[in-house]
Amino acid sequence: GDNGNLPGVKGIDLESAMPRGSNPVDFSPEACPPEFANAFISGEGLSFTLDYSYDIWSFGMMLYELNTGRSYFGNKTPAQITKSLQYSSFETDVSLVTDPKLRDLIGLCLQAEPRKRPGVNQLLLHPYFLSSGLGPFG
Repeated sequence: GDNGNLPGVKGIDLESAMPRGSNPVDFSPEACPPEFANAFISGEGLSFTLDYSYDIWSFGMMLYELNTGRSYFGNKTPAQITKSLQYSSFETDVSLVTDPKLRDLIGLCLQAEPRKRPGVNQLLLHPYFLSSGLGPFG
């Protein structure tokens, strides 16, 4: 009976996937970066221009949740999450991630400043991937 479904596990919603340079049609507060939270709160969410740095932030949040088994934002509501992200003083805390290389990787992905986040090539060449056998030389 469960049709292969895992309780509490959600798949990625590809219906709202949009190409770089376009505007978002939907968003998940748990995966949106601070720059989008700022735009959304100021009423400019629909005109926000998507960039790869948005995906890098989302990837970092996904890695965090996969590693720790918990949501980064705990029991906060979507509105509370968006509001907490909008402040320039937002700093990520990845101390629950026990693997030091993975903790560093997640911390890089969750830089509040989008220009400081790594690109895909930098991610693949990060020591976590190079030492785990998952990277380009694995």
